[in-house]
Amino acid sequence: MIDLVKLILVAGDGGRGRVSFLRLRKVPKGGPDGGDGGNGGNVIIRGNKGLATLKHFQGKVLYEAEDGVPGDKRKRIGSKGKDLVLEVPLGTSIGLTAENSIANKRRTFVGMNSLLRRDSVRMEKYHLEKEGAPIPEQYYQYMQVVNTDITMETDVQEILQATQKAEPLLISEITQHGQEIVVCQGGFGGRGNERFKSSINTTPLEAEFGSEGEKRSVILELKLLADVGLVGFPNAGKSTLLSVVTKAKPKIANYPFTTIEPNLGVVSFDGETGSNIGTSEIVMADIPGLIEGASQGKGLGYDFLRHVENCSVLLFVLSLSEEQVFDETISNTQKVSLLLEQLAKLQSELEKHKKILKDKKFIISINKLDLYPQELVTAITSGFAKEGMKDIILFSAATKMGLTQLTQALREVVK
Repeated sequence: MIDLVKLILVAGDGGRGRVSFLRLRKVPKGGPDGGDGGNGGNVIIRGNKGLATLKHFQGKVLYEAEDGVPGDKRKRIGSKGKDLVLEVPLGTSIGLTAENSIANKRRTFVGMNSLLRRDSVRMEKYHLEKEGAPIPEQYYQYMQVVNTDITMETDVQEILQATQKAEPLLISEITQHGQEIVVCQGGFGGRGNERFKSSINTTPLEAEFGSEGEKRSVILELKLLADVGLVGFPNAGKSTLLSVVTKAKPKIANYPFTTIEPNLGVVSFDGETGSNIGTSEIVMADIPGLIEGASQGKGLGYDFLRHVENCSVLLFVLSLSEEQVFDETISNTQKVSLLLEQLAKLQSELEKHKKILKDKKFIISINKLDLYPQELVTAITSGFAKEGMKDIILFSAATKMGLTQLTQALREVVK
């Protein structure tokens, strides 16, 4: 699953205005008729519920919208550059690592949900020596100096290298189908010489360059949008649980990090919905197993933790291994302590990652009930109750024992 990509996005520059004069057989010395240049195309990111990963961005870094077309004779306005629309899955966040000066101005003064107006942008003029003369070289050199930002050079590899350790600034999140954000606004087309005629300047030899389009280096990160996130150590039985309560078919095996990428499934409920009944569907996410130290990046730590953030409810899945259950040298009290330690470590890693996670709603469950003798079951319920956790749910994903109670509890907390 591709859920993190780094891109360089470049909006189109505005087309330059034209210096031109009307020349017809019967009108040999007509007035100025140079048209305006077209605006540059925008780079737009749009949410698409039909996408599940960012895989379609793999192998390409630079994405550019079209430049505006220069103005033409007879007051013809240049065409607008075509917008570039990039579609992303719901749950994608957009992080900023670098931008040019015009992009910084829009973000700082009007915000990412608004666009700059033409009168907010400085437009540079050029002057011809005479009608039909080429644009003097010094103007192009001047424009190159004023429009280049040292953080956004044209070399793609230089940008990636310069922003490798940059902490991204969150500028938007895509959470709805069809939601759009103009990440890079195109430049404005320059005015042609027809715009500069006056009573004292009847033959203007001046026009404007188009303004520069915005450039940004961004990180797109896909975070799951799920009702319930399964939280547990590797081999706790999360994948098996997902497979039996939904139609999902995750890869299941008995080795560390069985789940190396998130799997989604839908738990459906029959019957009428209502405020006292709960939702009719629950989206459940089986997320890569957590290990101690994940908040410092150990194991699949960051891959696990960032997906947990967007889950509404957390389902802690604890379990004892078969060896622990039947080890007669370990008392039932010690076995309960092992489960409590699992829970404490999971909660600690979540809190270290982001303190806001500790405020999420959660349910505590214990898997592999089919392996536990009745004496151990009694010890578990009693031991957790002493710690103030009376509503734990014991179940077996393998035999489906207790699954009805578990799914109904989730239905109630998600509603």
